[in-house]
Amino acid sequence: MPISNARSANRLVGLAFGALAPIVVSLILVPFRRELDNANLALILVLVVVLAAILGGRGAGALAALMATLSFDFFLTRPYLSMDIETRDDIETVLILLGVGLLVGEVASRGRRSQQARERAAEAISRVHRVADEVAQGAAVDDIVASVTHELRALLSLHDCWLEFRPYVYVMPSLERGGTINQAEHRFFDGGIALSEDGTELPVLEQGEQVARLVLIGNPEVAVTIEERVVAVALADQLGTALALAGPAERERLAKESRQE
Repeated sequence: MPISNARSANRLVGLAFGALAPIVVSLILVPFRRELDNANLALILVLVVVLAAILGGRGAGALAALMATLSFDFFLTRPYLSMDIETRDDIETVLILLGVGLLVGEVASRGRRSQQARERAAEAISRVHRVADEVAQGAAVDDIVASVTHELRALLSLHDCWLEFRPYVYVMPSLERGGTINQAEHRFFDGGIALSEDGTELPVLEQGEQVARLVLIGNPEVAVTIEERVVAVALADQLGTALALAGPAERERLAKESRQE
């Protein structure tokens, strides 16, 4: 499943859990509401908020905090099955539940995002290692091109990616070595920027000179972090090394084949 689809699915699962789980748990706690202190009942619902935030992020955590507060008020405080609250202590508990639920949900969501960022960074580095190993083992240049374009599609969630040699047909914004893209406007979200559907050029260098480019056809719904863009440059450098080792004749063959396509 593509990264963007997996994230959307996780958000939907988290939102569904955040909307329904507090109600279900509150119903389960109904038989114990006379035996357990309201503060303990509220703490159980806080755990539900944490799980929702872990599953679906900030939005799911906030929804779960709201639903937990309403469910606690409706099912677990007197008068039961009413949004009225009988005592000052119960009012304080409801307000504390809402505040703590929102806070804990935000903390859990940040922890989840941090873990995801570490996993993405580790996977990005492993992509460079895989291609570098192929280059070191003397794999055919066609195989290196196929591996690099495959890794770039997965790393950047691209719609497409291919290798081009001069003369280039279209001018495109360029992904620079520091991970920046030299275009006037960017779409920022989720800690990164979306790559253009019209194409972004990733230069392939040989001894500091551009000999080809990788064309990146981006997905406007997926944000690419600065770290992932820098890793993309490293993958292009591995391809540049492979082209240099292959020699002029192989480069010319690849150039002819790319122009025929």
